[in-house]
Amino acid sequence: MAVLAIAGGVAIFLVASRPIDPLRAKPRKDWKETAIADIERRAADTNWLQSEIRTVTAQIAQDRSSEGTWVSQGLLLFKNGEWLVFTNKCSKEDPRIRDIFIARGSDGQWRYSTYHFCNRMISLMPEEQPDSLSDFDGRFFARRFDGRSDECLKKTWR
Repeated sequence: MAVLAIAGGVAIFLVASRPIDPLRAKPRKDWKETAIADIERRAADTNWLQSEIRTVTAQIAQDRSSEGTWVSQGLLLFKNGEWLVFTNKCSKEDPRIRDIFIARGSDGQWRYSTYHFCNRMISLMPEEQPDSLSDFDGRFFARRFDGRSDECLKKTWR
């Protein structure tokens, strides 16, 4: 009986002393749930979506050479007309949450990335507008997922 108690104590100690995976920390998981719901709501709101596309299209037309004209607070618009409704969190905003980007595309597919987009997607500002969703995926390490699972918590970049 004493051996079982000692073995149980050792097991509890080993589990409790194991470092928490920062990619699967509770604040990051909670953020993911809220982010997915927010993206679903915005992507389903055709008025918001069309207005945002018009706004970004006008920004691009006004000054193609201006940095980041293809990026808004919630939409990325690509040269071929495809788009991503997104949200992201940078670890500089909240150190409990490692960099995470979640989006739903005009193709209906969900994407995630751990690329460091920084606060308010500032890392995209000097970037050339991607040609398409596929181009974006390749350049910014985006991976597809089912829009529900914790698959989107996995590392895609460094």
